[in-house]
Amino acid sequence: MIKQIRQTEKNDTPARVEYYGNPKVVARGLVKLIEQGNLRYNGEDNYSRIICTLTSVVDVVNESTGKIMSGESLVSYVKWIRAGELPED
Repeated sequence: MIKQIRQTEKNDTPARVEYYGNPKVVARGLVKLIEQGNLRYNGEDNYSRIICTLTSVVDVVNESTGKIMSGESLVSYVKWIRAGELPED
């Protein structure tokens, strides 16, 4: 995911970065980074705040539908992941 974002940055520098892929993979990656302590919002592991801030600069585009995922949808995925209710793809 990071490699794809960096490649986009090399080609052109848009006001917003787009990530094309599976939004569940993005949510799993964010949960992992937050749980490891690598991603924080003002020193806290506030999942919804972190995701809302990230979605203000990164558009997560669902590869299968072509639609931009909302921050609320990503927060829902994170809640399901943390509860162990989101099945593996």
